Amino acid sequence: MYAPPSFRVNDAAELSAMIARLRFATLVVNGPEGPVAAHLPMIAEVEHPDVLLGHVARANPIVPLLREAPAALACFVGPYAYVSPAWYASKREHGKVVPTWNYVAVQARGTIEPVGTAEGLRAIVAALTDEMETGRPEPWAVDDAPADFVAGMLKAIFGFRLRVTAVVGSAKLSQNRPEADRARVLDGLAASPEGTDRAVALLMMDAQQAARGPVRRR
Repeated sequence: MYAPPSFRVNDAAELSAMIARLRFATLVVNGPEGPVAAHLPMIAEVEHPDVLLGHVARANPIVPLLREAPAALACFVGPYAYVSPAWYASKREHGKVVPTWNYVAVQARGTIEPVGTAEGLRAIVAALTDEMETGRPEPWAVDDAPADFVAGMLKAIFGFRLRVTAVVGSAKLSQNRPEADRARVLDGLAASPEGTDRAVALLMMDAQQAARGPVRRR
């Protein structure tokens, strides 16, 4: 992934946090006729943060490729927002501006490890479920469903672990623009009716606060 120094995320803890926040990935592997992709939730294994867990339907065309334990790429993207050059203060100064997009993205590269046992599949499903249900008023757990029903459902999925060997992250949030331009982009996105635009505005606010550092109390 192209990640210029202005936007590149190098901190391992921040990269892990981005994956945990985004949680939904496009998994890509190479097939005989070219790249094959699947879209699915993926989370880090608690005991091994360098391992991502996931599962797909056994009927998914990507499964025969995953069985071969191939190299794979997991792409986590979002939120993202269009940035209009009309917002820039620079437009009024010299007019030399163009449209762009602000976004956050992480790519995790590694090797697939198929999980073939019922116990292993159940552990993956339970881990994903517990992660997604955390914080809900009435969290659902795998144990809430009848055991025979769960056993039948597990037979319909293919589970795997992605052992990560490299991670690249990018947070493109107008860091390369003058302060006045950043302020107007932030205002424009924050006022947008689109939820993803407002989400990017919040990320921009967080990035600006982090760049300023902690507030010192006297």
